[in-house]
Formats: sequence, C-alpha cells, structure tokens
Amino acid sequence: MPALPVVILMTSNGVGMGHLSRQLTTALSGTRRMDAVLFSLSGALPRVAAADRSGELAGARARGIRYEYCPSRESGWLPAGGWRRALRTRYRSYRWHPYLRDRLVSLAAETGASAVVFDGVVPYAGLLGAREIMPEVGFVWMRRGLWRPGSPSGQLAASARFDLVVQPGDLGGAADRGPLAGRTDAVRVPPVSLTDVLPPSTREEARAVLGLPQDRPVLLLAPGSGALGSVEEAAAVVRRVVAERGPEWVVAVTRQSIAQHAVGEDGSGAGGAEVVVLDDVYPLAAHLAAFDAAVGAAGYNSVHELLAAGVPTLLVPSVHHVTDDQEARAAGVAARGAALLAGDDGLGSAVARLLDPDVRAGLRAACAALERPTGGRETADLVVDLARRSRHTRQPVLRPEPPRPVPDARTPVGPGTGVELRLTEEVEVADVRGPDPVEHLLPGSSPGYRAARERTAGWLYRRA
Repeated sequence: MPALPVVILMTSNGVGMGHLSRQLTTALSGTRRMDAVLFSLSGALPRVAAADRSGELAGARARGIRYEYCPSRESGWLPAGGWRRALRTRYRSYRWHPYLRDRLVSLAAETGASAVVFDGVVPYAGLLGAREIMPEVGFVWMRRGLWRPGSPSGQLAASARFDLVVQPGDLGGAADRGPLAGRTDAVRVPPVSLTDVLPPSTREEARAVLGLPQDRPVLLLAPGSGALGSVEEAAAVVRRVVAERGPEWVVAVTRQSIAQHAVGEDGSGAGGAEVVVLDDVYPLAAHLAAFDAAVGAAGYNSVHELLAAGVPTLLVPSVHHVTDDQEARAAGVAARGAALLAGDDGLGSAVARLLDPDVRAGLRAACAALERPTGGRETADLVVDLARRSRHTRQPVLRPEPPRPVPDARTPVGPGTGVELRLTEEVEVADVRGPDPVEHLLPGSSPGYRAARERTAGWLYRRA
C-alpha cells in the first residue's frame, strides 16, 4: 500500500468552479497526509491543472496532485447527425453511467485508492455502481447545503450509500429554508474556502499580477460563469452607476475559462465605467487584496472567498439554479451585516451605497467577525481517517468489453468517420471543447490502465 493513502477527489461538472475549488481546498489543507487524485467532469479541470503547473496554485506542486478529466453526460461529443444524434440528444445518459462506473473502478485500481470523495448535488448511478464493486473503498459525499425549496431531493436517499456525508458550513446558513434544513445525516464542518490554504498577496502584489492600476480604487465585478442566465443587464447597471457616482473607480470583470457571459467585450469605458477584463484568472482567491469592493453572484465559493478576505461586497443572487439557493445565502449573509443586498430601490441604489466609504468600513468590520473558513482542514482530517481505515481496491484493471448495444447509437470514431478518439495524458480547455472526443489519462499511466480505458471507451464510442 502507498505510504500515503490515495484519495480520489471527484467533482460533478457544475456550471462554475465551486466543486473544484472545494476539493482543491481539501487537498491543500494541513500537512500532506494524502496522495490526491482530482477526477472531474468539469471542463475547467485543465485550467486548474495548468495553474498547478505554472505555480499559480501555490502549494499544489509540492503535494503531487494528479488530475484526470472525464466527460460528463452533457458533453458535446455526439454522433454527427441522423437518428443516432437525435437519440443521444434526447437520452443524454445513454450508456454513460456504466462508462463512469468502469472509469472510477479502473482509476482506483491504477492508483491504489482507498477513498473516493464526491462533491456534487447528484450521486450518479455510475458512482454508486462503483461503490457496489468496491465495498472495501471508503466513499464520502461532500454535500453543499442551502438547497432551494422544492428542489429535487429524492437523491438525498443516496446518503445511506456513503460511509460519510460532509456538509460544509455556510455563512448564510441561518436562512436555509430547503430540504437540508435540520437534516442530521451529515457531519457539519466550518465553511470551506481556498482563502484558508493559499498565501494572500499584498494589495500591490495582487494589482501587479492582475494588471490593475496601483493608484485608483478598483471594484471587482464577478458575475460567475453566466451559464444559468444573462448577467449583462446587471453588469450594465453596475458600470453606469460607478461611472456616475465614482468616475475614479475602475471595474475589473472576471471571465472564467468556462464563462458564457460577454461582460467587458464592448471595450474599455464603453457604456459606463472603465473596465479591465480578468480573463481566466485562477485562483482569484489569492489576489483579493487588490479590490476595494465587489459586486458578485451569491454562489458558495464567491461568498466565502470574498467575505473571508474582507472585501466589501454587494451580492446579486442568481435565481436560475435548480438546487443552490443563492437568494437565501445572500439574505442570510446580509442579515449578519456582512454584505449588501439590493432592496426594493433596485440594484443601482445598492451599488451607490457600496461606493460610500462608511458603508464599506462597516462591511469590513462585520466580515472580520465572521467564522473562519477552516472546513477544508476538518474535511481532510475526516477523509484521511476514513482512508486509513479502508482498503485500497484490488479490482483487476482489465474489465470485459462493453456489450454492443441494440440499437447502436454510439459515436463512430476512426478512419472514414471524420472523428478521432484520442487517448492522451495532456489535455487543455480547448481539447474538452473541441469536436473530437478525448480520453484523458493520468500522466505515467500503466499499459494495463491504457488497455482498460480503451475497453471502457467502448460504452460510448464505436470504432470504424
């Protein structure tokens, strides 16, 4: 068995960086006591791995974190057309769950993992299938709280299938009004935030890295990925009010590698305050000292990073999420005096209040009194303890060839199809967005693992 327990930290695809950042926080927390493998369905995983390689993700390289990308059931690698594409478009999970199951089982065997930690809302059937095949491996569900009332909660029954359920704390948790309120099946830990594990930059250092002026106040506009609804209208209001009330301010707009919004694309100063686009900065949590104020979505990570860093913040919750109750989170934090929330007088009035120095001073004081986001450390303690008490998988890497389906709606690949299936140990964001499917392998994969992955790909792809 490895000197350190191997832990697979798995995330769902999500629409932002929340699941990835929480798992990274767990991997980076405390002294190095686990060999972490980050296995993610998120198209942002290559950006995180690149931040590790470049040194942007401080401390990750020394811990030897390994990364492997897995396409989600929402990936665009479908047959080119015809009835096969129509069927796969309608049935997005076509053969994907056994594909995910076999990938997890083979990865655990390749790495000698003794624990799997899943961060996501829905424990996939493929994940639970791997649990059945590997009963000796410890399974953990990192289950973020604050689910919306009426959100599909049937999957909560899956809690009994895990050895441990961990619920990270939430600064707005007192406003919880959904199906997790009062639930007692999880170990509750403090909030989880990258700010607890990354060394913060000074104001001058952060602005130099981000290309921001040293001599002007800067407002961070962090609209999230924009995947769940247009954010351009709200951003236009922010820029207009800043231009009218604080023309000396610069607005810095974040745009992640998986972002779908177009804020800032109209050029600096067009239609409002001067704008600097922070394109694909990760992790931004290390550079929050650069900002004098922020306007952002009320997602878990943005709230717990901004407030932990003491940035005076106006929260604009998204109402388009299926489960994440951003409205409750924002209301709960605002009730503690730690953030602003637009009232009946509208977003513009709230932005004007944020530009008031006295209001910002009050927000900074309230943030300083909040509980610290040390939940990553406690989660790491729980996971390592479970991994030590579990056994690494002894499942054979080579598994039977997936049966040929009837009807066969797999994506044709190979000569004559115009589509190549590439097995590679290196993957970029452009690769996971490209037209050709990618099977990403851990660096240094064994021949047996490569052979197993060739077989597993047969669930989704048909070689010509």
